Amino acid sequence: MKASGIILAGGSSSRMGRDKSLMVYNQQTLIERTVNELRKVVDEIVIASNNTSKYSIPGVIEVPDLYPGMGPLAGIHAGLKQIKHRYAFVISCDMPLFRAELAKYLLELSPGYDVVVPQINDYLEPLCAVYSKECLEPIESCLKAGVRKIILFFPQVRVLTIGRREIENIGNPEELFYNLNTPEDYRLLLERRQSRQKGQEEHCDEGVSN
Repeated sequence: MKASGIILAGGSSSRMGRDKSLMVYNQQTLIERTVNELRKVVDEIVIASNNTSKYSIPGVIEVPDLYPGMGPLAGIHAGLKQIKHRYAFVISCDMPLFRAELAKYLLELSPGYDVVVPQINDYLEPLCAVYSKECLEPIESCLKAGVRKIILFFPQVRVLTIGRREIENIGNPEELFYNLNTPEDYRLLLERRQSRQKGQEEHCDEGVSN
């Protein structure tokens, strides 16, 4: 199906102390990596941020929040206003282990629904979910009322939740939804990558010796 991608990159990164979207993982900034993953699935990508010329990535549209200071919900709203397709996969820019297969799977389930959202251990993942343009009106009503919490508009639309078992067919949920908020989160991410690389090297060495 034809779909769009919306990357949320308008946060202040206050706990991290620097712009999360420009942090590097596997020789790519997080924003570059997210764009590259989404390009495997969608034919239009919009970045919702506080600056309309911050990244200048070819073929990617940058849009500002129409309701500044209202958090990720305002970013979803701005992105949905911009996109040409009915459905968009929305992803926060600070999820370095996100994989395109997850977006593809959720988009395939979206016909007949307005929101398709993973639910892991009773916790919804609204920053890694599918939204339709039908969400625009209830989202705007929330924003005008000063409501920032994303899931509060869900009762007004058709929502499909996807549980852990289904997500595990794609990958480890703890990795797929791992997000960076603090320097400690980033340190653990890099340590995990180094540990994995070391394990792969040891496995290769064993294969050679055998």
